[in-house]
Amino acid sequence: MRFGSDTVGLLIAVLALLVGALTSGVFDAAEPEQRQASQRRPAPIERPAPGPSVSPPSGREPGGDPLPAPSGRDPVVQVELGPKQSSSGTAFPVATGVWMTARHVADGCDRVGIVTGPGTATRGGEVMVHANADLALFRAPVRTPPVAIGGDDLRIGQAGYHFGYPRGEPGAVRSQLLGRGSMRVSGRYSTREPVLAWAEVERVPDREEPLSGISGGPVFDADGRLVGVHVAGSVRRGRSFTAAPESIRELLARAGVQASRTSPVPPLDARGFAKTGERLRGELVVAKAVCIIR
Repeated sequence: MRFGSDTVGLLIAVLALLVGALTSGVFDAAEPEQRQASQRRPAPIERPAPGPSVSPPSGREPGGDPLPAPSGRDPVVQVELGPKQSSSGTAFPVATGVWMTARHVADGCDRVGIVTGPGTATRGGEVMVHANADLALFRAPVRTPPVAIGGDDLRIGQAGYHFGYPRGEPGAVRSQLLGRGSMRVSGRYSTREPVLAWAEVERVPDREEPLSGISGGPVFDADGRLVGVHVAGSVRRGRSFTAAPESIRELLARAGVQASRTSPVPPLDARGFAKTGERLRGELVVAKAVCIIR
């Protein structure tokens, strides 16, 4: 089944009117999903957190051993989803007019859209979800260059750069790759998928709050290639969990979307990643996604 043809996008008044609410009060409705992810993990990933790293002259953080393949012995992360409510998350383009986000952001919405400016949003539609991963695609007529897909050469300890809208506000996280896990989701749908576990190193702005709203946001490597999509997190442990690159490729293949070989994301490093995140959000390479429930 291929992603169907694009329909003419409409600037919908309901999204424009609700954007202000979605960036404030509605965010509290999205937080229980993140909170349940941290509280209901029966087997948290207990790999040692990486120690302080010394960046090479380029500013990039070195990696260690190659990331192993998924295994039945990977630690399990348990997430329980409550009833769907109007909320917002993060999305990014993977093809012209095609946007990727987390499944729990876009699935079950009466309306989805991309916020394109203060008080304005562009309506999206034709949502396609991954059958067994927290990933979704939807169409929206916002023409932004798509990101390039990576993840073939991941290494333990390598840097990851997360961008999006935690709690509805612009934000960025720098992390280091810990290893693999397996995420079991129950509630309004049930899935089990391989995920990557990341240890948070730096957050901009520096707030000890849930990252609700960064769900669906991209995680890039130092070369600016997509290596994950944020799907869950734990403030207490300083951990983020992302959909695995193989799940990303599976959904793109099912949708008939050819991954881009070039990317609008420049090389990233510890010194300048937050400033790069500002530019990516300004250019709508990273955008706020909204979900309306009538």
